[in-house]
Amino acid sequence: MKITQIIICSTLALSLFASCNNSGKKGESGDSTESSGGLFGSSNDKEDADAIIEFNNRLVRVENSHNTYIRNFMNAVDGFEKFVQTKLTNPNAVAIPPILITPVIVGGMDNLKAPSSLKGNYSEWIDSLTGSFEALKRIHKELDAYKSAEDWKEDKGKKIEDIKVRALAEIKKNRNASKSLFDALKPEAEKAEEKILKDHPYKDQIITARQLMDYTQKITEGTYQISDMNSFKATLESQYKELETMYNKSKDNPIKDEKFASENRRFISFNDEINEYLGKLRIIQRELNETGNVSESNLETLDRSTQSVVSNYNSFVN
Repeated sequence: MKITQIIICSTLALSLFASCNNSGKKGESGDSTESSGGLFGSSNDKEDADAIIEFNNRLVRVENSHNTYIRNFMNAVDGFEKFVQTKLTNPNAVAIPPILITPVIVGGMDNLKAPSSLKGNYSEWIDSLTGSFEALKRIHKELDAYKSAEDWKEDKGKKIEDIKVRALAEIKKNRNASKSLFDALKPEAEKAEEKILKDHPYKDQIITARQLMDYTQKITEGTYQISDMNSFKATLESQYKELETMYNKSKDNPIKDEKFASENRRFISFNDEINEYLGKLRIIQRELNETGNVSESNLETLDRSTQSVVSNYNSFVN
């Protein structure tokens, strides 16, 4: 089984969101003009909400970078293993070794710390997230050195399996830490978002966009957990109709205030990405009707479309 197939579910199981960090207007003294009290049970609830949203948004950027790196690493291992197997089977075969590109990491974890209003093992989870990611980068460098020295010619590619085992262990730690962080943070971030969006001028569009994004991720996750093809086909048909209905309502409800023209353009771009996602679902449905199965390439294309939806959502609300 390819390394991508082994952990694809864990990378899609997280419902990421970047809440809109649009604070209330400040008075001349710098204090918020909103009244205090409420969600967080203190006189600084608005400041607490802002801090939680800021932490959430930064953590989402970290998560997106980690996902990009992990996916790149998994593809590198898969590609290199295929190359080695080809050359060992037929040394004269024309095969080009993959380039092991290290993606640029955006949203580093330096000084990443949860706000004091959040209760939980955030420090422990962040340390695990950081430690596992640094370990994976070291394994990536080891793979690069192994490939560069062509040591696979001596050990017949045996080290690749060892690298896969150690990498998957670190990836599992990373995904578990990430899941713990977002499972604990999500309800608190939603409360903070509710506070900040209370009188927001395009609150409805933000909430609708998040619902659409969450649903696309739910659908995509389901495509990697198929146990019965007929049941999956029926479920996908129902989900497609639901998503299409949600999309039509969203695109027909633009931000009308001209003061937010740029925000509306980003909202339109987000809806366009949902429409692209619907197109990828139709390809899968067509393939199911024609062959009774779903190809890995179409699942990977849908996965990339899901990531584009998340990216456009984050661009809209940030």
